[in-house]
Amino acid sequence: MVFTAMIIDDEKTVREGLEVLIDWEKAGYRLGTSGCDGREGLDNILRENPDLVLVDIKMPGLNGLEVIKEAKSHGFSGHFLILTGFSEFEYARTAISMGVDGYLLKPIDEDELLEYAGKIKKKLEETMSMERYHSQNEDKARQELLRRVVLGEGKREELKKDIAQYHLTLDGDIFCVAVCREDGTEQDKESGVLYEKVKCLTEGDNACIGAFSIDDQVVLVGRSIEYSRWKERLKKRSRRVEAYFGKGLKIAIGNNVRQWQELFCSYESARYLMEQAFIFDQEDILTIDLICGLEENRENVTIDWMEMLIEVGEVEGIKKAMGMIRDYCTWNLLKESEIKLLLVQDLVQLQMRLGQKYASMALPEEMLQQLLKRLMAADDMRSLLECYGDALTGLSQKIGTAGGGNIIRRVYYYMEKNYGKDLKLESIARIFNYNSAYLGKLFRKEMGETFNNALDKIRIDNAKRLLQETNLKVYQISEMVGYGSIDYFYMKFKKYVGFSPKEYRRNAGEDES
Repeated sequence: MVFTAMIIDDEKTVREGLEVLIDWEKAGYRLGTSGCDGREGLDNILRENPDLVLVDIKMPGLNGLEVIKEAKSHGFSGHFLILTGFSEFEYARTAISMGVDGYLLKPIDEDELLEYAGKIKKKLEETMSMERYHSQNEDKARQELLRRVVLGEGKREELKKDIAQYHLTLDGDIFCVAVCREDGTEQDKESGVLYEKVKCLTEGDNACIGAFSIDDQVVLVGRSIEYSRWKERLKKRSRRVEAYFGKGLKIAIGNNVRQWQELFCSYESARYLMEQAFIFDQEDILTIDLICGLEENRENVTIDWMEMLIEVGEVEGIKKAMGMIRDYCTWNLLKESEIKLLLVQDLVQLQMRLGQKYASMALPEEMLQQLLKRLMAADDMRSLLECYGDALTGLSQKIGTAGGGNIIRRVYYYMEKNYGKDLKLESIARIFNYNSAYLGKLFRKEMGETFNNALDKIRIDNAKRLLQETNLKVYQISEMVGYGSIDYFYMKFKKYVGFSPKEYRRNAGEDES
């Protein structure tokens, strides 16, 4: 650390001599503006605030003692060395009583000056160290107080007293709290640069009046700014953080409150939003607007439907299912742990179901555990669904290469799930990438009947169920099971059941009674 020294003497030769008598730079000082009399010297002291002043006792205008007295009256706290001759010794003694650090007899001795300069430099360093210590401790105390205020810890009157003592600026008519954390992998979170990023984010932002750490997050307190305006400001600054550090921050901003006593409510709002950061992985800054703007979508993907997609090999359907899972989890604001547990359970159940149908589907335990670990280690929703979708697609591909018997099972399962549609052997052959004639022969060989007969039986079985379980009109059931013509439906139903649909419903009702 380099300190500033100043020379005030009305003799030019003395000033110039002192400037070259010692190596001031080596001694830890740089020389400020010299003064040729007491008045000019005092002006220089008050303007430049040097750390050490060498001042002559006898000067025109103001003498050395008057310069010292005036400087101290204006709040100057630097150190003084008196320059004096033998005839002025009594003046020097008076100066000592005024708190100067010592006096030098003219002509000045180099070693004596160096000794004084060294002692004063040591005092300056000790003072600076102590000031820094107290400043750091006061900053820590202010951070701790801000933490207590935001978390609602302590009685209100005690907090008010501490706020006044530490001059914490909490006057204003609107406040909000933001929570920041690393946006990335666990390795990113452990990199130790979070506070540096937050400093870059808030530098020069007069809305942010304080910050403190909680676990792996930093909490910011905003004053006199609506959360929506603060969001836009932090969004721009976040781009600067990302450009400088390579990766940005995840930020959640709580709702507005009207007084500092309600800051806890804003913090809880921000904390809750940060808990949803996993599902809102495509958003850098989270606010309550995200939740209020959700469109209702409560439908989740069932295990049965997912099993059908895997067996049928509908890759696009699996991709669509991943989107439905995201929408479902977002609407229900599921936490990261809940989402991962849900997908892990579904994957294990799918593996068991498919393993019972297809002997080749049984994954080795070690491979299954590795897959589950990958799911649990996903850092965001995108990578989680990508991993899950890849796993399901892999299962589907494994079924597809398991032989002719398996492809027919897949076709039959597709028929069971889509019997209400206008199914044709040709369209199904295109779905499974087979020649329709070859698929028809393979189907008859495996199932012992034609594709059309098997489809009719599936449709009639479901028609029987609907006739028993619902009050739907016969024409409605006919359409639901895939028959566009009511007459054709009657003909097919009587062929496979022996009764008309109405007779079957009446007989089924009599059996129940």
